[in-house]
Amino acid sequence: MKYIFGPVFSRRLGLSLGVDLVPHKVCSMDCLYCEVGPTTEKTLERAEYVPLSGVISELKEYLSYKPEIDYVTFSGYGEPTLFSRLGELVDFLKDNYPYRLALLTNSSLLKRDDVLKDVKRIDLVLPSLDAGSEEVFRKVNRPVPGLSLKDVVEGIGRLISETSCQVWIETLFVKGINDSPEEVERIGNLIHTLKPHKWQLNTVSRPPAYGVKGLSYEELEEISRRVGYPSTEIISKGVASRKKVPISQVKEEVYDIVVRRPCPIDELCDALGVLREEVEEAVKELIKEGKVKELYFGGEPYVKGISG
Repeated sequence: MKYIFGPVFSRRLGLSLGVDLVPHKVCSMDCLYCEVGPTTEKTLERAEYVPLSGVISELKEYLSYKPEIDYVTFSGYGEPTLFSRLGELVDFLKDNYPYRLALLTNSSLLKRDDVLKDVKRIDLVLPSLDAGSEEVFRKVNRPVPGLSLKDVVEGIGRLISETSCQVWIETLFVKGINDSPEEVERIGNLIHTLKPHKWQLNTVSRPPAYGVKGLSYEELEEISRRVGYPSTEIISKGVASRKKVPISQVKEEVYDIVVRRPCPIDELCDALGVLREEVEEAVKELIKEGKVKELYFGGEPYVKGISG
């Protein structure tokens, strides 16, 4: 499959079928922590970056098997709301299938009327808000010229007030960048003002685009305590059941995941719900074929896909 991947066992969404709507790596930001890698095309221009017909064809094929998944999720290589035909895709899925839809977004385009119209039927939107000041926003998210923190906050506010979507704001904390007491207070004030259905605290847990480090769980707990937002969650890992799958299928599914985000072996096992020895064998073969490589982050080995 070229445009869909998984299902992936997500820490937040359970078993989620991913949908890529932009090429690697078209985005409106170049975040320090991005697990996909540095942004190669930074833009706010909406376009049909991939053919809608191709995405729909793959979804029809996969969903014809009536898989037991929790969400179809718009995520992947870059910012999904840059895809100009997102609304048509949402309508196609909502009109023909019973699955819940989720959107992972950096919040950069949410203030636009056309984008809000496109996402209004999505069940769950997970927008990012990583800063409480313009200075830190520029440091951590490295936005395209013309995009400000005010735009991001306005967009999230409109999403919450003008749609019926569930909204879970994610803040990803980077050591020494957006974790100072002053910045945490600013972020907390924005969260209390916006009043999302949930505030999720995250940190750098995969090899990032740039050499930054994450916070400890205890540090995230302290941030949660200080901000005191009633519906706060520190994102933690889940575990999926295991099954036996042909090695050729495991290889394909492993590559589809790690070309989008580096993963440790254990997380691949959880994501695919397959036995560890099968994932290890698939990774060995993919390394021999030059499709993936191993790298270390935080003392732990990760598998990273080689695109192209």
